[in-house]
Amino acid sequence: MTANLDIANRALQFFGSRTNMSSAEFTNQTSNEAVQAQLIMFKLRDELNRMAPWNCAKKYANLTLITSQPGTPENSAAGPPLWVPGIPPPQWSYEYQYPSDCVRPRNLLPQYTSLAGGTPIYPLGTVTGFSPIGWTGPALKFEVASDQFFPVTAAAVNTGGSGYVLGDTITLVQPSFTFTQTAFQQTASFTMPVGAPAILTVIGVAGGAVTSVSVVNQIFDEPAGTVVGGSYFSTQNPNNVAQGSTSGSGTGATFNLTFGSQGSQRVIICNQEAAILCYNTRVTDPNVMDEFFQDAWVAVLAARLVFQLSGDKALANQAITQTNRLIAEARIADGNEGITINDVTPDWMRTRGNFGGPNWEYSPNMSFDWGSFYSPY
Repeated sequence: MTANLDIANRALQFFGSRTNMSSAEFTNQTSNEAVQAQLIMFKLRDELNRMAPWNCAKKYANLTLITSQPGTPENSAAGPPLWVPGIPPPQWSYEYQYPSDCVRPRNLLPQYTSLAGGTPIYPLGTVTGFSPIGWTGPALKFEVASDQFFPVTAAAVNTGGSGYVLGDTITLVQPSFTFTQTAFQQTASFTMPVGAPAILTVIGVAGGAVTSVSVVNQIFDEPAGTVVGGSYFSTQNPNNVAQGSTSGSGTGATFNLTFGSQGSQRVIICNQEAAILCYNTRVTDPNVMDEFFQDAWVAVLAARLVFQLSGDKALANQAITQTNRLIAEARIADGNEGITINDVTPDWMRTRGNFGGPNWEYSPNMSFDWGSFYSPY
């Protein structure tokens, strides 16, 4: 088995160091090698994850809806005459939470819809009300952006309910957003069900009733004591907030919420209802990593450590060269582990609607060029 300590020691060995760190030394950072390794190795791991379509990091997840354009099935309210925050920006119909474990989005997929005896044969249309689309067109367009939300920072149990067990997750009811707008010499109020509710984890139970909960962070790796739960466009009535759904079978719990100051969160905007995102997830266990991933992580960590510990720029650049070679090999290996179609359809055919199969090179979000490599010192 490989641990983070092994990665750090392999990095020291990579550039010829005769020093090995013990587990206690590494954990407690009682040596300069341990301090420097802990300072950068996990950042480098996530940075490296973004630089290749690692199969070991590929994940699919249903995105959590924040808001959609008025008139969609998810938002039946009448829309205002002018755009306001709380509605996806013009040209986009749906806004979703950015998964907290996402390192790099790859592509967006539609859901299935059943049109033949309950068998899912067509993906759901990209724009509500349109006919089902096929799989032979380009990948679905999306953007990563940021938006402003009020987070839930704490939750206290108001009513314990029944039937809960430790570890149950509770998603609160869908929040609403009310605003008044004056446009074209008319003033009107609008109320829309927008914003992704906070998710709570049951950490205390007595006889099936919830006694305490923690708020699930929507933003990865927040500082200790900082909680960012949910994505609320406006603060809600914080008292007696009911459960919307749960991973278990408990019912009846209600909560009193504490809201924090408005702040930024990353979001994904697109025109796909019930979207599925394929992305590179944050891989933290070295034993799950591809061997090329491990070796590239060791090499780039060695390049950074040797420069910090010895100042040897030439040796550091040798390690960076090795890292870039491993990244290139990983891209080739990952491509060979699946069926990759990279046929280039001529423009005169594409303009006539013939995409020549799942032609991902046509998409703005799918590419086999995953960016640059590490730059030398």
